Amino acid sequence: MRNNKMTLRKTDVCKRKKTIAMFLAVFIVLALTLAASSDVSAAGKVKAYGMLTSIEDDGTVIIDKIGYLVSPSVTIRNYRDESILLRDISLPHNVYFEYEYRSEGFMIILIEEVAG
Repeated sequence: MRNNKMTLRKTDVCKRKKTIAMFLAVFIVLALTLAASSDVSAAGKVKAYGMLTSIEDDGTVIIDKIGYLVSPSVTIRNYRDESILLRDISLPHNVYFEYEYRSEGFMIILIEEVAG
């Protein structure tokens, strides 16, 4: 009888260890998944300088040979900090810009002319 109880206890301990190991594995996978997804969202707004060389008819702009979408609510300012239209910027022109990743792609939310 004593041997039988000892076997049951060992079996219970093994089951508990397996259950704990399973929960730990699921937790680690979940934590890694959340960490990876938060890196993308943590990046948020990206700030950069570049040469604006083209304003396309499809609503994109080319800065340093990379195409960016332009947000409908974009803020565009000249070097005197006045609000202007995108077509008012003479090309090519050095600009400071901010963009973020959205489901459509990289979307510019701010463009400012750099003086000089």
